[in-house]
Amino acid sequence: MSLTDALKARARALGFCAVGVTGAEPFLEAGSAAATRTAEGLLDGLSWWSSSRAHASANPRRAMPDARSVIALAFPHPRAAAAPSPRAGEGRGGGLGRIAAYALGRDYHEVLLERMQPLLGMLRERGYAAKTYVDHGWMLDRAAAARAGLGWLGKNTNLLVPGAGSYVLLAEIVTSAALQPDQPLKKTCGSCDACLRICPTGALVKPGVLDNRRCISFWTIEHRGAIPREIRPLIGDWIFGCDLCQEVCPVNTRPATPDPAALTAFGPMIEPRPQLEELLMIDEQTFRVRFRQSAVWRTRRSGLLRNVCIALGNVADRRSVPALLGALHDDETLVRGHAAWALGRLGGPAARQALALALRREADPWVRDECGLALRECGPPAVRSAV
Repeated sequence: MSLTDALKARARALGFCAVGVTGAEPFLEAGSAAATRTAEGLLDGLSWWSSSRAHASANPRRAMPDARSVIALAFPHPRAAAAPSPRAGEGRGGGLGRIAAYALGRDYHEVLLERMQPLLGMLRERGYAAKTYVDHGWMLDRAAAARAGLGWLGKNTNLLVPGAGSYVLLAEIVTSAALQPDQPLKKTCGSCDACLRICPTGALVKPGVLDNRRCISFWTIEHRGAIPREIRPLIGDWIFGCDLCQEVCPVNTRPATPDPAALTAFGPMIEPRPQLEELLMIDEQTFRVRFRQSAVWRTRRSGLLRNVCIALGNVADRRSVPALLGALHDDETLVRGHAAWALGRLGGPAARQALALALRREADPWVRDECGLALRECGPPAVRSAV
């Protein structure tokens, strides 16, 4: 058995649902497209991204000048069951939030790095250099995967893997070994544009092009400050990420069942539809215990509770007013301001009274502005008829 075949067989035994090989030549077209979209501002808000990083990430030999091959890998991740109604669980109140499927298990960076170690061992035992990439490294993951024949790039910008769809996580191994390359798949999405039509913010500005500045995943994960008021109603009940463009994709309607043994690598899953009121009451220590091993950790407590407030405002269940009143006293200005917005959406005497009190005692100018705007959104207080 050749080294290429041996590596592929081992990768599949480790739970990778797709594996392919391409040369280490630069991804010129993908690098140019990434740089152009960066210059157009479509990736604004990502502090870790730049035009220079786009060009550097297109060159697998940047960190390994003697690289000959790139091994592209796709690993399945847990997928939540069909989402229940936002008002499921009558009697609890407050509604349920939604978390993107990829974040439901243990942080995928750790999972994939662990799973690639035996492949690194095979290469190094034969005297070859090898370097891994898992999303946080400087590599155009989808370009590598597409050129290695793992799948094709969908109109929703995700890699679509035959038999697995887009519910996969990507990783690469750059190596000095000269492996047998695979050919790209000659597949497209055809005339289907379901993902473009489902996006509530219009983030998919055209097939295969995402405006990061309108993406729900950006606002709920990457963005650290206040979410613009015009974006908040469009976020719906998502509190971490968004899967809408994947859920509507026909390629994902009947994906092959992932290897159960592979999914155990992610450990116990967190709740995909958590109770929003319960989340609003967690303190820093509880947040740490509950989410430290999950990608949700990236939002920090303040970011997650910001998102929870927005979801409560969108679900619009007045039973959540007491929980939001408590959030008006949170130590984090980010939480207080978004709680005020949610109370303005829900309205009612209790919300109006609490907002008026908060407006008088609040020291932070931005939170005061949010309280004032929320009061106006509540409308005038009820006037008892004199008749």
